[in-house]
Amino acid sequence: MSSRVVVRMAPALKGRRKPLTLTNAAVERLKELQETSQPEEKNKTLKIGIQGKGCSGNAYTLSWVD
Repeated sequence: MSSRVVVRMAPALKGRRKPLTLTNAAVERLKELQETSQPEEKNKTLKIGIQGKGCSGNAYTLSWVD
């Protein structure tokens, strides 16, 4: 199965500089995680979000979504 990386940004972020950069190693690791996940999880997209928490005021969330 081939993996794909899709980037969708919230409308408020369009036109700004990149909010997140993934290294090649990070992309490969995410592909590995997706390939080894349960069959019903394989065609999902990784959603990366930010919540206001933690010492710096932000916490990152990762989840697989349809």
